[in-house]
Amino acid sequence: MKKGGQGFTLIELLVVIAIIAILAGILFPVFSKAREKARQANCASNLRQQASSVLQYVQDYDEAFPMSVYLSFNPSFQPCALTMLAAIEPYVRNRQIYQCPSEPRALHLDQAFRSLGLPGGECGAFEFGSYMFNFAVFEDGSVPPLLVAVPPIRLTEIQFPVETGMNYDGNLTAPSACNFSLFDSPVIGRHSEMANVNYVDGHTKVVKVRLSGCVGLNINGNPVEQWCVSQDGPYRRSCGSPQPAACYDEIWGIAEQDAAGWCARALR
Repeated sequence: MKKGGQGFTLIELLVVIAIIAILAGILFPVFSKAREKARQANCASNLRQQASSVLQYVQDYDEAFPMSVYLSFNPSFQPCALTMLAAIEPYVRNRQIYQCPSEPRALHLDQAFRSLGLPGGECGAFEFGSYMFNFAVFEDGSVPPLLVAVPPIRLTEIQFPVETGMNYDGNLTAPSACNFSLFDSPVIGRHSEMANVNYVDGHTKVVKVRLSGCVGLNINGNPVEQWCVSQDGPYRRSCGSPQPAACYDEIWGIAEQDAAGWCARALR
């Protein structure tokens, strides 16, 4: 009669461990992709809310888009930078919509403006963020000696609102490698070589991007990889240029069409 309670042999245990390791190797990437898809969906929701807030502002201000930034003063009479984020603050319920869950601390705006010589930092005390905005839609205000003010863009000036990006997965750079200059706003492929972008008509979608292999610095002095838009549309080529750029690394410009097709350009 066979005695009960016999344990596994060493070979049997090794086989079980090997099977578990194989299953883990198969399932972990699947779970990782599922988590990233959830973060991407959350990020897209953030951008939809931002688009809604911008369009409410536009409706209340005679179809004029807010400025990207201009010089103002805080309650302590310190000079500070009033950004587009502070401008649309009355329409935003939760500041967390400015943080992508895949990279919630991509840049620190308040710290950045203090480092540029504004003791009041960002007027609304906005700290960590993950998104950048199209500086051809949100034009520059006066920030002497860094920026000279130009008139704001109005909704009626944008011929293709469905194709013109507003806010997106991005960063803000300092002069460094990759031809980055102060206030360049490179797109960032946080979601498996995809970036979320919202558009002037209010919708949000993903844009395919690719790494260039170049690494520069953001406005806080942290490394930032350069990503290039890799799908067809206006953000591959500047209007008037016969060929797409080697690396169009921003959602920058108002979408238009010329003899060569879709392109992007500044209106000011």
